[in-house]
Amino acid sequence: MKIKISNEDELYNSFDQFEETLSEDLISYINNKAEVAPIKEKEDIKIVSANKIDEDKFKKSFEKYCNEQLMIVNRQQRINRTKQIGMLMVGIVFIILSILLTDKINIIILEIVSTIGSFSIWESANSWLLESKVIKFNKLKAMKLKNTEIKFEICK
Repeated sequence: MKIKISNEDELYNSFDQFEETLSEDLISYINNKAEVAPIKEKEDIKIVSANKIDEDKFKKSFEKYCNEQLMIVNRQQRINRTKQIGMLMVGIVFIILSILLTDKINIIILEIVSTIGSFSIWESANSWLLESKVIKFNKLKAMKLKNTEIKFEICK
């Protein structure tokens, strides 16, 4: 992936006085390019500029961005796992309740309790089967970005 800039300021967010945060345009461009590239293919970033760039500062900012993305994905995984376990437990409790309350309460209420239990278990399975895969894919993308090699070139 080749990124051509006219000056170093384009790499950083204009609101960050310390220039440690990558610009939204740069992040958007990198993410869009990473989205279409095969996940197993190694990606390199080449920054082309007319002027010298502080390479260490950019690499540090890029690493900070990648670490933040991994932290977000890891948080999503924890939340998703907690949701899966919670919904499964709620479902099991309601199914057990419906079994224990058979012949003791109105059949309509019994069906409602059983349906809530079944729905909760389904939601847990849906989260495990579908949402977990998306989060895992996002984690792979973040890991790929973290392992990206960054090169710099001065073009005159």
